Amino acid sequence: MQIIHYHNGQRDFVKHVGSGTTLEEIETLKLTANKWIRNFYGQGSLFDETRDAKKFLFGNFKNLGIRYNFFAEEINKIFELFRLADISCQLFLDLVMVRIFEPASKLQSQKILSKYFGRDYEITSLYKNLPGILSLKDTVENKLIEFVKIRFGFDFSFVLYDVTTLYFESFTPDDFRKPGFSKENKSNQPQIVIGLMVDNNGFPLTYSVFEGNKFEGKTFLPVIQNFQQKYNVETLTVVADAAMISWDNVQKLKGAGLSYIVGARLGNLNHKLIAEIAQKLDQQESANLRLETDKGFLVCDFSKKRFDKDKSDMEKQINKAKLALDNRQTVKRHKFLTTGQTEMALNQALIDKTKLHLGIKGYYTNLSLPNEIIISRYHDLWKIEKAFKISKSDLLARPIFHFKKAAIEAHILICMVAVAVLKFVEIETNVSARKFVEMLSEVTDTLVYNPKTREEFFWRSEIPEDTQKFQIQLFGQH
Repeated sequence: MQIIHYHNGQRDFVKHVGSGTTLEEIETLKLTANKWIRNFYGQGSLFDETRDAKKFLFGNFKNLGIRYNFFAEEINKIFELFRLADISCQLFLDLVMVRIFEPASKLQSQKILSKYFGRDYEITSLYKNLPGILSLKDTVENKLIEFVKIRFGFDFSFVLYDVTTLYFESFTPDDFRKPGFSKENKSNQPQIVIGLMVDNNGFPLTYSVFEGNKFEGKTFLPVIQNFQQKYNVETLTVVADAAMISWDNVQKLKGAGLSYIVGARLGNLNHKLIAEIAQKLDQQESANLRLETDKGFLVCDFSKKRFDKDKSDMEKQINKAKLALDNRQTVKRHKFLTTGQTEMALNQALIDKTKLHLGIKGYYTNLSLPNEIIISRYHDLWKIEKAFKISKSDLLARPIFHFKKAAIEAHILICMVAVAVLKFVEIETNVSARKFVEMLSEVTDTLVYNPKTREEFFWRSEIPEDTQKFQIQLFGQH
């Protein structure tokens, strides 16, 4: 078996591969020769491998297992776009990758990295180096900010902010992991609070971690002001939900020269003002108005869809209150019940007030933009909810199994970078996190051992046409 090079009508001898007399020996020599040609010249075959050739390959050679090298290659391309490949910490990048591939504990992640990616880490070394990953936070955030500026034109003029909670698989609190108001109905378990800021696409920009009993309204200003100082931001509009608004927060935002669009709790307004708003909107679809208050402009709008939901929720609560009265149940707290010294009663005044603002949503702002723009920008908050959903549902960021603060925060950094990868894919291709992982995982590399040549090589499965189109959509023609 020889390798011959044809050039300008001439046939040149290149390499003698070996000699064989049996079919098995000849097929082995062919495989060896083809591998040498691919490695030396980069030349592929003009024809697809036949089913018989594959049968021969796996029937006579030793299958050493499956690898997901294609998955790793595509994730690494995104790391390169983010310029995270410049970070001299392969462990961090591998933990982000495996969090996307199959979210699991660090012990299980170590096994997955070894089995499916051929990346071996001693588990003791992994745990030992985990806290050191936290030192990368500022560098990582800077690189993500630069990326989003170049790729999506981010100019620091508009950000979205919200918080969530992550609980621990433990019932023992400490100074950092504390029980508090849980968004996951885990109030009896220790938790931490995460404040996340994203751009108008939902791409994560920065985050902060707080003690589990931290009131979310108290997280707002520290994150915003730190971001403003770090990137020398002069003008910025922050969008957040109603829990963030307070007189103190408003004054400090104004003092820092920042603009805000924050949800309003209409139930806190007096009856007279609510009645005035309801009369002016007159239950007309998309009707809106603007009033001046001590917290800035109050913009309100009406939605028939929201009206139907609010009315349904109110009626359910009233029925529960009536049932409690009829059965003389002792109720610690109910929205539409008043408790006197001797008896309970329906709070008819609150019911009447609630009926007035059915279907009405309010927003505080210090911007003079048209009401429709204020309303539209506030509604963009669903994008940050989507980011939280990715972290909790697709990346299984909760519950947390770490106990030391540095390891916990390193875990959060890993999850947030994984969110950035998946959000980038979603923004550019409209492909969900789950579909993205499925597409890349379909392409496998079988590690094969050739007993004749004592060589190991990978046999990659065919890349589906849809996946090839996805690659072009995400990275361009290549």
